[in-house]
Amino acid sequence: MFALMWILLGTLWCVACLPVSPNREYGILLDAGSSSTKVRVYGWHYAPMQMQVPVFVEVYSATISPGIDALMTVRSGMFDDFVKILEGLKGHIPSDRWSETSIYLMATAGLRLLDEEVTSKIMQTIHKLLGNRELNPFRYQPENAHILSGEEEGLFAWLTVNYLKGYFSADDTFSQKSFGLIELGGGSAQIAFIPDDPIYAGKMPANIAGQEYGVYCHSYLSFGAGSMVRRVVDFLIRENPNANVINNPCMLKGDSTNHTIGHVTIGIVGEGNASLCESVLRHFLSPAADEMCSPKPCSIGQVYQPAIRNNKFFSFGLIYLLAKGFNAIKKDGRLNLVHFQEKARHLCGQSLNHVVDTLRVSPKFASRNCQDGLYIPLFMAALGFEPSTQNVYVADSIKQTSIAWSLGAMLYEEERNRYSDLVQRNGEP
Repeated sequence: MFALMWILLGTLWCVACLPVSPNREYGILLDAGSSSTKVRVYGWHYAPMQMQVPVFVEVYSATISPGIDALMTVRSGMFDDFVKILEGLKGHIPSDRWSETSIYLMATAGLRLLDEEVTSKIMQTIHKLLGNRELNPFRYQPENAHILSGEEEGLFAWLTVNYLKGYFSADDTFSQKSFGLIELGGGSAQIAFIPDDPIYAGKMPANIAGQEYGVYCHSYLSFGAGSMVRRVVDFLIRENPNANVINNPCMLKGDSTNHTIGHVTIGIVGEGNASLCESVLRHFLSPAADEMCSPKPCSIGQVYQPAIRNNKFFSFGLIYLLAKGFNAIKKDGRLNLVHFQEKARHLCGQSLNHVVDTLRVSPKFASRNCQDGLYIPLFMAALGFEPSTQNVYVADSIKQTSIAWSLGAMLYEEERNRYSDLVQRNGEP
């Protein structure tokens, strides 16, 4: 069955094809998650000036299911199917460029959550495959395949946003203001920006077009929207250790689910109380006591974060989708956080049936929209954003290009390669 899924998806391979160009540079990035692998081929021409940022285009993209963890868990020819990806890529890159085209595999949060022994075997398999010149004609070094940290994901997404915004193409980027990034995923949340103050921890340097940028990045593990749903339930169970049925203020009235611990099943019943839900969520978002915060300032717990001050920020994904659903996006793309919070609180006071039947929200997401809608303003407040903030922009694309960290990753890697090549050509140590 899995092999069939790959064949069917193979018929949709050329999602964003462009004609090949003999003068174009190419790079391949495999975004390897636990459920799928996103295959992206980028092409670019270097600008006439050596130290100008290249102009990237997405030559080809596809999504292949299942994910690479199936290489180790399903005995159905997955290794052969993965080889088919390499064969398919040959048709989108001129053959005389294969040996010069770097291929990268970057695994994300899904693999970070697997057992270390399992991930080790997966990465060994990938290294063996991509390092085999008979199977892989593209340029590969062992460091080209690895599991990303949350901070790397944040940095690459920051690079994508600012590249698409034209920040690196400005005549004088140091007189311009870059966009910061807020990203809320399922398992983790990231913030990345260039602060006005010195960075005492969490600095992620990036060298683009000959200039180095010191970006503060932090990934809040288990602070993603999906993780917070589980953490809220766990918290309520700890607070009510002997209860067989527990009211969850972050779920809509009329909604219910079961939670099993060992041989005990606990009923979780929606209470739909925005105030109580926010109280529970604040439990996870409080900063540490001043004497426990070093270096200062701290945002959540003991996590150091420079002040955001008047920096512009950008967000996409879940924050954008909920803001759109709540009609909380201004005409210029800025997030109306006050309106967002008001809409979320109103939603949480409705019954499941009303939200599903009247508001036409899927039962699968109705209670999630309640909790996520309450969580996002509180999470942003913990990062330092005032409710009346006017400096957060949200969208699902920039200049008709979807926002994916993979573009920033390709920019980062190829700029690093270009710098290394320039050093070697100039004979520097």
